[in-house]
Amino acid sequence: MSRVLARRVLPSGHLVVVEMSEIADGDLAVADPDGHLEERRRSLTGDNGCGSAWTWLNQAHGVSVVTVEEPGGAAGAEADAAVTSQPGCVLAVQVADCAPVALISDNGGLAVVHAGWRGLAAGVLERASETLMGLAGGPLSALVGPCIHSCCYEFGCDDLAELVQELGPEVEAETRDGRPALDLPAAVVASLERAGVSDFEIDGACTSCDDRYWSYRATGSGRRQAMVGVITERTGTDVV
Repeated sequence: MSRVLARRVLPSGHLVVVEMSEIADGDLAVADPDGHLEERRRSLTGDNGCGSAWTWLNQAHGVSVVTVEEPGGAAGAEADAAVTSQPGCVLAVQVADCAPVALISDNGGLAVVHAGWRGLAAGVLERASETLMGLAGGPLSALVGPCIHSCCYEFGCDDLAELVQELGPEVEAETRDGRPALDLPAAVVASLERAGVSDFEIDGACTSCDDRYWSYRATGSGRRQAMVGVITERTGTDVV
């Protein structure tokens, strides 16, 4: 079942909750062939989402960022990141190997980002960080959810060389059988550091290895898990 990756009371007094769905929670891809997507969304966010509509994105592996000012705002936009400073706005990105990243501002701001290798190379995390800083200020911290790891991420030599040139040698790795690979978490960290974010947590699950998650690389599945984030009001049970 879904995992709460973070439940954090901020210096601003707000509470940020970041949750990651799993296969057991059902397919969270934007397409909804069985008509149960809204039910799955409500079961994930529960009281944290207060029944609010989600802001979901038509992800394009680019650098577009939308600012969300009301629940469900900008839903369906072609973008790879959403930011908000408003409580009750549920932000989501869908992934099946790409890295889902939550950016949290101490001043009460939140972003969720779909970070595949193309988006990282183009600067999606830098753009999302800049937008969130402009909206809520800093400092920022980051949470990197389950994604494919180098053990399973064989990568073309030419594309890998370009990423090494763009992000640094630490992104170059090998698969478990010794083939050239991209270290996607390392690429995310390099991008975060380039954006000035030095406080981050990385989930250790590899979507290709871990049977809790769908993986496009492992199975070609069109199904997706989601990272879901929301700012809520602090309750009496939440501690700093």
